[in-house]
Amino acid sequence: MTDVKETDQPQNNTEEQKKEKAEEVEKSGEEEKTEEVKKTEDADKTEDSEKLDESAEGPEPSKQEKEIIRQIEYYFGDANLHRDKFLLQQIEKDEGWVPFEVLLTFKRLASLSKEPEVIVKALEKSDEGLIEISEDKTKIRRHPERPLPEHNEERRKEISSRTAYAKGFPLDAEMSDLIEFFSPFEKVLNINMRKYHDKRTKTYKFKGSVFVTFAKKEQCQEFIEKEKVEYKGVELLRKWQEQYLEEKKKSPNKKKGGKAKAEEKAFELPKGTVLQFEGTDENTTRELIKEELSKFEENIAFLEYNKGDSTGYVRLQNENSAKPLLEKLTDSKLKVGDAELVFKTLTEEEEKSFLEKAVEHMKSKRNHQSRHKGGNRKRRNVDSEESEPATKVKAN
Repeated sequence: MTDVKETDQPQNNTEEQKKEKAEEVEKSGEEEKTEEVKKTEDADKTEDSEKLDESAEGPEPSKQEKEIIRQIEYYFGDANLHRDKFLLQQIEKDEGWVPFEVLLTFKRLASLSKEPEVIVKALEKSDEGLIEISEDKTKIRRHPERPLPEHNEERRKEISSRTAYAKGFPLDAEMSDLIEFFSPFEKVLNINMRKYHDKRTKTYKFKGSVFVTFAKKEQCQEFIEKEKVEYKGVELLRKWQEQYLEEKKKSPNKKKGGKAKAEEKAFELPKGTVLQFEGTDENTTRELIKEELSKFEENIAFLEYNKGDSTGYVRLQNENSAKPLLEKLTDSKLKVGDAELVFKTLTEEEEKSFLEKAVEHMKSKRNHQSRHKGGNRKRRNVDSEESEPATKVKAN
């Protein structure tokens, strides 16, 4: 009985050892499997995270989409919105929302796309956060978290401090050309094409220069201080807007200054040119006086006389020509019809007063003609503005 027990003991031990070994192998396998599953799960999580990151970044906007984003954000941006009366009126109607059917009446936006779906798709790729799209994707508004800043003098100066003046663009350049040119620069918010009114064609024409506003002063400074900036082979003149305006304020306007000087010179009447006459009767007229004066070779600028006046004046064109004409008359007298007119020169003070009044009258009439365009603008001599052309009378 004892032998049996001794014989059975090692058999039982062997079976137990096998069982334990099998359990260890199974446990080890499960641990390896768990580790593999964990690695797989971690890899899946990493991949999903990468996919989420890629999804968050989104695809790069196309050229058309960039132009749409830029145009919409310009409409609702700080530089334009405060002065766009039409858009401000639309914003007040529906808590800031503006329907696409209204926005597509804007020619520049419509030229980029007339399909709201295309515009929405583009705006969804903007990282500016300025525009909010309605849930039904039929309207947009400036985001409530981005209220329009108050436009006061302080704000104006702040904007001017990050605005540059650039000159050298061709006169036939379009806004789309300028937008494309400035797109590589960081970050342009507004481009203002400087224009003038052409009176001949009654249209506004581009001067070839712009004011360009950047998001930050540093970005504007980088553009201005860049070693060289060219547009189609032409180097651009660049400076701060504030500097340009200050320089313009100090430098005189040659065109306006020259015109003003020319007009002032035209109103400088020559001295020694006035004769006074008296002795007229009820039948004496300007025409009769002119007829008799036609016997003398002198250029008459103006004859101041109305029928019925007892006295009148003759103003000549050439300086110091009054005395020579007086000397040609017999005893300073001239027969006009049945009347005998007596002429005399004026004293220095009398003539000064007469000429000053004449200049005032001429300026007054010129201003009146400017206000009423129907005036006779073809008159060539300012001196004859009192309705009488310069007349040259000759002796027989």
